[in-house]
Amino acid sequence: MADKFARKYIPFMLFLAMFFYVFYGLVKVQVIEQYKYKSFLSEILGKGGYNRGLRGTIYSSDGVKLAWSEWKPVLNLAKYTQDDEKILKKYLSIEQIATLKNTGVTELDWEQAFLLKSIGYTVKTIEKRHSYGFLYHLIGSVNIDGDGTSGIEYAYNDVLKGKFGVSYTIRTPGGGYQQGILENAADNGLDLQTSINFGLQKFIYEMLKQSETPSVVIVSKPKTGEIVAMVSYPSPENDMNELDVLTWEKLINDPLKPLLNRAISNVYPPGSTFKVITALAQLLYGQPNTVSCNGVFYYRDSKGNVTGKYKDWLTSGHGIVDLKKAIRVSCNVYFYNAALDVGVDKIVEVAKAFKLGEKTKINLPGEVSSTLPTPEWKYETFKEKWYPGDTILYGIGQGFLTVTPLQMINLYNAIANKGVIIKPKLVINEEIVEEKVKLNISDSDWNLIINGLEEVTSVQGSAANAGTASKSFKGFPISVAGKTGTAQVGDGDPHAWFIGFAPSEEPMYTVLVLIEHGKSGGETAAPMARKIFDYMYENGFFEKNNN
Repeated sequence: MADKFARKYIPFMLFLAMFFYVFYGLVKVQVIEQYKYKSFLSEILGKGGYNRGLRGTIYSSDGVKLAWSEWKPVLNLAKYTQDDEKILKKYLSIEQIATLKNTGVTELDWEQAFLLKSIGYTVKTIEKRHSYGFLYHLIGSVNIDGDGTSGIEYAYNDVLKGKFGVSYTIRTPGGGYQQGILENAADNGLDLQTSINFGLQKFIYEMLKQSETPSVVIVSKPKTGEIVAMVSYPSPENDMNELDVLTWEKLINDPLKPLLNRAISNVYPPGSTFKVITALAQLLYGQPNTVSCNGVFYYRDSKGNVTGKYKDWLTSGHGIVDLKKAIRVSCNVYFYNAALDVGVDKIVEVAKAFKLGEKTKINLPGEVSSTLPTPEWKYETFKEKWYPGDTILYGIGQGFLTVTPLQMINLYNAIANKGVIIKPKLVINEEIVEEKVKLNISDSDWNLIINGLEEVTSVQGSAANAGTASKSFKGFPISVAGKTGTAQVGDGDPHAWFIGFAPSEEPMYTVLVLIEHGKSGGETAAPMARKIFDYMYENGFFEKNNN
C-alpha cells in the first residue's frame, strides 16, 4: 500500500517542488533583485546610439571650399581636479587647459586624443564647421546642433545636413570585449556648388574694405540669373561658426551694421538709375520729343503760375536734349517733363512689369520688398493727396521710391535680355526661371534705350554732352551699357550708383555698385565698377567659353 502511494504521489510532489523553485527564482530575479540584474544586463548588453554624417561642403564655381566640415576630437570634463591638472599638463597646452577650466571642454589634435584615450580619458568627436567671415552674407552659419541659421546654410539646410545612422553594441561587464550587432552608417550631406566666383568675390571685398564705406557690389549673368559675386560691406571678419559672446556683442552693437546684408535686406532711393523706367514709359505711352535744358525746370499750374522749381544736376544745363541724350547725360529736366507727359500711373505700370516693388524670390533668407509708391499708397500712409511734384520726382527715381540693389540689377538684367526677367540664383544646378515682361516694347525702342546706355560709358566731351561714366570707361576694350545714379537722401551726402552690362550687344555680365553717401555715381561708383570690369577682363571672364 505504501509503495503504491509513493509511486502515485512522489512524482507529483517532485514536480510541485520544482515548480515552486522556478517560481521563486523568477520572483527573486524580477522583483527582489530586479535592480541588480538590470544593472548587469545593462553592462553586458551595452547601448544603442545615433550618429549623424558630416554636413556637405559648399563650393564656389571656381572650385574653392566656401564652407566645409571636419571631425574634431574634444575632451569634456564635468569636474576638473588636481589629479587632472597633474596629468593633463603633460599633454595639453596652457591655452587648452585654461579653456578646459573655464568651459569644461577643449579641442584636441588627433595625437592628443589618442594619448588621452590610452590613459583612460573619454574623448569624443564633434563636427566642426568652417567658413570665411567676409562670405557670411552669402554662406551664413550653423548653430550648435549643426543646422543652418542664415544664408545658403539655412536655405539649403535639408540638402547639406548629414543623415542620421543607428548603432547598437554589446560588451562584457568588464568592458574587455565589445561587438557591434547593428550598424546603420550615417551618410554625409550633399555638396553644393554655387555660382559665386571666389576670386572675384574676394577681390571686390578687399577693394571695398580699402574704401571703408558701407557699399554693395553685385555681379550677375543676365542670361541665367546666376549671381557671380554679391558683396555687402562691411561684413564680419570672423568665421561666424566660431563666435564667442564678446565678438557677437561687438557685431550687433557696431553702428555700421556688419550683419546687415545690404544687397537684399536694405532699401535705397535708386536716383537716376530709375530713369530707364521713365524712358520706357514715355516710349510706350507718351510723346518723346526734345526739350531745352538751361539747368532749371519750372512747373506751372493751369493758370500759368510757377508753383515749383526743380534743378538739374548740371546747373548750366545740357542745351537741346532728346531721349537718347537725356539717358547719356542723365538730364533731370528732360525726365521731369517725361514724367508729367505720361503721369504717375504709367510709370508705376512699367515699374511693376519689371517686378520693382516686390521681392526677387532669390533663395536666400532676409530679402525685403521695397516701396513703389502710388497716389493711393501716399494717402493711406500719410493721409495726403498726390501732387504733381511727387510725379516730377518719381521721374528721376527720387521721392518716396525705394529699391533693393538686387531688384535693380534684376531690372538691368531684363533690359540686357530685352524684356526677359530671370530669377536670380546662387546654386548652379538650380532651375532657371524666366518671365517675359508684359509690355509691348518694340525692337527699335529697346535699341534706343540700350544705345543711350552705351553712350553713358562711351561718349566723351564737355559736361553738357559727355556720358556720365565716360571718363571711367575710357579705353575699356569691351562695350558697356550702363547708368550712373546720384540719389539724394534726407541726411548726408547722396548715395552713388552705377549699373552696367557688357558686352552691350551680347551681354555676359551685369555689374552693380552702390556706395552709401558716395556723393556722385559718375565720380565714385563708376570708377569702382571699371576696376571690377578690368579684373574680370584680365581674368578671362569675357572669353566665350567662360560663360
